[in-house]
Amino acid sequence: MISSCKSLLSRIILTAIMSANITKTLATATSTATKLSGPIIYNAKVAGQIAKQVYIREGMAPPSGAQIESAKEATLKFVKSARSANTWKNISKDQYLKAGLVAAEAYAFFLVGEIVGRRNFVGYDVKSADSHEEHH
Repeated sequence: MISSCKSLLSRIILTAIMSANITKTLATATSTATKLSGPIIYNAKVAGQIAKQVYIREGMAPPSGAQIESAKEATLKFVKSARSANTWKNISKDQYLKAGLVAAEAYAFFLVGEIVGRRNFVGYDVKSADSHEEHH
């Protein structure tokens, strides 16, 4: 009976400590979000004003219905011609070379993005199975 009471009491204390830690973490997160909200809103408004000025100065406008329809027709025409075997037979070696270079350039940009994302030139920093045993 006494051991079950001690166990219950230790669970209650542990729950109270965890609750206090969660409350403290949420309070810190809320405080940080409140501090950052002002600068974020300000910068968003500035970016919006700059975009508005560029939009007006460059004479930009949303596409008209006719422009959208024209782009749709051109895309469908391109897709239909790509399905034709004659289209691929009529492409010169220079065009194939240019397409290969563009593909290689796109792949190179992908690789650079991977390196930046990993923050490492070669591979990911993967922990071995042995190093995980100490955590469990």
